[in-house]
Order: sequence, then C-alpha cells, then structure tokens
Amino acid sequence: MFFVLIITFVFVVVSIYFFFRAEKLQRQLISQKRDVLATSKENKVLVDSLTLIATRGQEFAKQKLEHLKVQAKECESEQLIIHLELISPLINNYSIIFRECLKGRGRLKAVSKKCFENHDSAAFKKFVALIVTGDKRLKRYWSSDNLNGFLFLVDALLTADDSSVGSLAKNKKSICIP
Repeated sequence: MFFVLIITFVFVVVSIYFFFRAEKLQRQLISQKRDVLATSKENKVLVDSLTLIATRGQEFAKQKLEHLKVQAKECESEQLIIHLELISPLINNYSIIFRECLKGRGRLKAVSKKCFENHDSAAFKKFVALIVTGDKRLKRYWSSDNLNGFLFLVDALLTADDSSVGSLAKNKKSICIP
C-alpha cells in the first residue's frame, strides 16, 4: 500500500511539473506566433514601400528620358537620340530590374539582358559596348551587379545625357535650352 502511495505521489508531482512546463511552452508559442505575425505585417509594409519606390523611380526616369528625347530632337542631335534609344529598355524596365536586384547580388546583368533582348536581340550588346567604352563610373556601376550599382547607373546615364544636351545647346546657339 505504501508503495502504491509513493508511486501515486510521484505520478502527481510529475504531472504537475509537466502541466506547468506545458503552460510555459504554450505561452512561448503564443508569443512567437505574435512575433511572426508582426514581422510578416512589417515585411509586407516594407515590400509595398519598395514596390512604390521602384514604381516612382521608373516614372521619374521615364519622364527624364522623354524630356531628354524632346530636347535632343529640338537640337537635332542624331547621336544623342540614338544614345537615348539605346538606354530606353533599361529605363522602361526600371521597376522589374529594381525588384530583381532586391533579391540579391548578381542579378542586374541577367535581368537587364532579358529586358534588352525583349526589345531587340542586338540591343544588349550595343548597351554593354556603350558601358565599356563609356566613363569609368559607368563601368564601375555596371560591374557592381547589384541594386546600388543599378540606381547609380541609371542616374549617371540620365545625367550624362542631360549634360550632353546642354553642351549641344551652347555649341549650336539655337533655341535648345535644357
């Protein structure tokens, strides 16, 4: 009888221990679920924000490109018009390239190649030739093959074109005013 009482007591103590242990684990599980839910909400907000930034960046770059095309046509600069047409696929697919670059390093060149090949099969080779024969900054931005390089590359391409239009306007002394 005494032996049965000891076994019962041990069983009750172990049951109470496991009950409190299970309660503690359940509270930790609920806390972890809340943290995961909050993190996923925050992640969704950040993804939406980055998508908005990519879209706005694309709109800005397209407007800048169109403005430069108009100025180049007013100045009758065939070389600049060809140059602007060459970088158009990069600008027109800005948000796609932006989103791909967010996924990690080494995606800029691959996604850019796809975008250029959708436009024209030889356009990517011409674009790379432009980068290679261009300014050292352009080479550095292109070789970085990441989002930061892409953002600086687009800015440098559009800024270089803007200054080219301005210099054409001064040289021709026409009505071309940037």
